[in-house]
Amino acid sequence: MSKIVLISSGPSIAHYGLLLQKSLPDPGNFLIVDVYMEDALDYIRHNLPQDTDVIIARGNTAKLLKSAHLAVPVVTIPISDSELIASIKQARDLYKQTDSHIAYLGIEDVIQSVRGFLEVFHCHIRLYTINSSDDIRRSIQQAKRDHVNVVIGGIYTQKLALEAGLQCVLLESSLFSVKEAYERALEVQKGFIIQRKKFQERNILLNSITDGIISINEKGRITVLNPAAEQYLGISAKAVTGKAYAPLFAQPEKEVIQQCLTCGKQLSHHVFSINQQNFHLSLSPIVIGTDQKGLILTFHPFEKNMAPSVQIPIPPEDKPCFFQLQGSHPSFQMAVSTALQYAPLCLPIILAGEEGVGKETFAQCIHQAGDRADCLFIAREGALLTKEDLLSAHQGTLYIREGGRLSLPMQELLTEILKNGSIVLENGSRTTLNIRFIIGAQSSLADALLPRLYYLLNALILPLPSLCERSSDIPALTEHILKELNSQYQKNCSCTPEFLLSLCEYSWPGNIRQLKSFLTRLVVTASDQALFSSLEETGGPDDSNFYKHLNRDFNSQPFSEAPGLNQAQPGFIINGKKITYKELKILDEYYQGKKGLIAQKLGISRSTLWRYYKEAGLSG
Repeated sequence: MSKIVLISSGPSIAHYGLLLQKSLPDPGNFLIVDVYMEDALDYIRHNLPQDTDVIIARGNTAKLLKSAHLAVPVVTIPISDSELIASIKQARDLYKQTDSHIAYLGIEDVIQSVRGFLEVFHCHIRLYTINSSDDIRRSIQQAKRDHVNVVIGGIYTQKLALEAGLQCVLLESSLFSVKEAYERALEVQKGFIIQRKKFQERNILLNSITDGIISINEKGRITVLNPAAEQYLGISAKAVTGKAYAPLFAQPEKEVIQQCLTCGKQLSHHVFSINQQNFHLSLSPIVIGTDQKGLILTFHPFEKNMAPSVQIPIPPEDKPCFFQLQGSHPSFQMAVSTALQYAPLCLPIILAGEEGVGKETFAQCIHQAGDRADCLFIAREGALLTKEDLLSAHQGTLYIREGGRLSLPMQELLTEILKNGSIVLENGSRTTLNIRFIIGAQSSLADALLPRLYYLLNALILPLPSLCERSSDIPALTEHILKELNSQYQKNCSCTPEFLLSLCEYSWPGNIRQLKSFLTRLVVTASDQALFSSLEETGGPDDSNFYKHLNRDFNSQPFSEAPGLNQAQPGFIINGKKITYKELKILDEYYQGKKGLIAQKLGISRSTLWRYYKEAGLSG
């Protein structure tokens, strides 16, 4: 049977509780426990019967229990004006004290009532607001310093006052007040029982439905996950309840869910895959009044055969973090340090750097290091950014590649979001949008964006060094990339120190992206145990040689300024001109062996030049 528990906090209320208990048809459902303050909280946390529906308490004990956010509701025994009047009169009569030597210690709500009473009767007793047992101790000591002789308060106040040598009048509750609290507790219990019944009915329905059902609140946290969903996803409701929904789904589903959660749209028959089984996903918004309060996801098997697009449970994503980044060069470490400083902030960030330096990776690291790590990270091209992308990124991070290519309408929209924190939907209503913007740029955005947008974005600007600027990091990067590629392609390729040194001497216009592409080409086309020892033997990073058949009509620049050129044999045909071995040697001497200048003058790549040198018997 369900119970109502009275925390009596003293013999007076306990006595009234016993009188009330005797009048009840089922006394066993009304339990009286004589504890107060922290002892009452400890009792409820460790010894409260499991079938308790409501707790009744008084004064500061009730306030303490309510602030503890217990699973069981707390009803407060009221303090009537007549009880206050009786206590003040008793303090005056019993101890023959003037108003200035009397103090009342109590909770804020009761003190407000006392102030009104004192104004009417022109009383001037001191008032001390109490919120905890520590407040009572401090107020007792303050009362002594204020030359107070008599205090009015509850059972715990009485105990501490007597220990401190002060007289105390106990603010008693009447039998009527205890009965009033019990009647309120019965009403709460009735509602609690109805709620429990509905909860049981809901669970029975959820357990009997073969569709997977997930309920998420407006913050994107899971509140319900039924047994069918547990079975399909291969996870327990206990493990994910209260946590973000995002880790359960792949990026396309995350974005669809976030859009519906943000703007209240309904969606039916979105197809995705779980453990190689296809499903239909439907999304229904939870709307209370005009406010979006969450989303219900339902999904059921889809019989039509199709290639699976997603598998759930999804293994943990390889989410980049700063500690995984390779690089010890001071300029790179400075960029990491600055990014870590920016990460906890909600301000927009501009990442300035050449193509391929890792701007998007830095954006992901900033997202993971901030307080939005559990929310979505979405990356979009500036020229292709849409309003739906903005809705999907709500509460998460949106990385915009090439921010200088944003359209004018999109710039106006971003300006509105940054200024007002909201956006107008298709139906004319306005919804809140909370997005962390990170913008990638290869050049200054000052001339590419509207001034009002640029100056909203440019609070935090982070320049990222090119690979050429931190060439000392290339060996570590190369080893790291080779390790990943060997694992991916099941090979065991390696390189010599000479090979790493030649990589450091290259300019890498495409930065880390070009380095990874070059190494990928080497690993894919090499034998399982290949050892890369010479950059020239691999063809080099410059891939223009692959397109030479497209450039037969290339008009190379004349090199008449190099003396001694002639048409002697043997030689090469380079871009329609005949170059002899001797002429190549003369060029080498003229440009002092600077291969980059020689290759540029001949209109060929450095790797092609190396091959010609080898054929001509010239040292590289």
